[in-house]
Amino acid sequence: PLVLFALNSSGDPVLVCRYVRAQAPPLELQTLPEVLRFVRLLPFLDDMATSVDAKSDVWTTSAEFLSIGAGDWEEHALLLCNYLLHRGDDAYIVLGRAPLEGVSFYVLSREPGSAKGTLYHAVSGRSYSTDDATCPLVHVGMVFNANNVWLNVQLNDSPAQMVWTLSDAQKWRRLFNEGTVSPEEAQRWTSSVQIPNLVYAQWHKEDVDSLERDVERELRLHIEDKRLPRPTDWNPNVKRVLKSMLTRLEDDMRRGVSPRADVLKADLQSTLQTYSVVGFPLNFTWTYMSKLLEAVDATNIHNNAGKELKFALAVHVVPYPNAVFSVWVYVAALTSLR
Repeated sequence: PLVLFALNSSGDPVLVCRYVRAQAPPLELQTLPEVLRFVRLLPFLDDMATSVDAKSDVWTTSAEFLSIGAGDWEEHALLLCNYLLHRGDDAYIVLGRAPLEGVSFYVLSREPGSAKGTLYHAVSGRSYSTDDATCPLVHVGMVFNANNVWLNVQLNDSPAQMVWTLSDAQKWRRLFNEGTVSPEEAQRWTSSVQIPNLVYAQWHKEDVDSLERDVERELRLHIEDKRLPRPTDWNPNVKRVLKSMLTRLEDDMRRGVSPRADVLKADLQSTLQTYSVVGFPLNFTWTYMSKLLEAVDATNIHNNAGKELKFALAVHVVPYPNAVFSVWVYVAALTSLR
């Protein structure tokens, strides 16, 4: 795919370079894993839902993205790219194709002087080396930053097998070549549509506490209703154990650490001496209660049956700027081993 111009929120065509500009993340999110986590948590909503004309692929600015509170593939990628640029990274937007997504957006970050780099998928938060054959991106069509667009003319356009040296004229075609346009003309074409300083709304503890209570109450009532006429007996002691596990999971996510099954099992060790436990943690970006209820229903844990069966429910809500909430839910069915 080749996209040189994108429609802005007013329906006007804008050169894609103009969406790239260094922008600072929230002050409390400065490490790379924290920035990746924040962008990953921003709700995904494609242009079919946000555009008046469902056939249009509208690119919003970072400020518009944060104001709307949801965005498409390109909004997530552009925001992450701009955050990386603010960190001093050599960052680009990569436009290509992936089997499940079709047109796909990744962020390329390279070390100075290096042809290789890291590809970030902003919506999932996953990263891949440019020579990683497991990367879902299978075709690369173009790369762009704030100053230029590079069209990929290589016969093999698979990320792991292609040449990433953008200065190689045999592999890449630049939109702007030195001497073809005046500096003034180039500046007119590439002047940014992004504001330099983004404004972030801060969260309030009472809102977080209220949301956590509401989600737990709604889930508890929903599970009890689903199990009727069978009774639902809740175990508050195991709830505290599960809540501690959820806190650890979010902390790991913010540090870029993958959860370890053996560590999670160790947290449940005392519980496993008394109960057989069926359940697992779920994580969501807060949008609607119905989304959480559907996901919990899909686990089918509420249909567990057995002698002296009990249940445990823990909810942990972690706030981020701009009313973005990471919601963790752990529902477990506990069957007595005695």
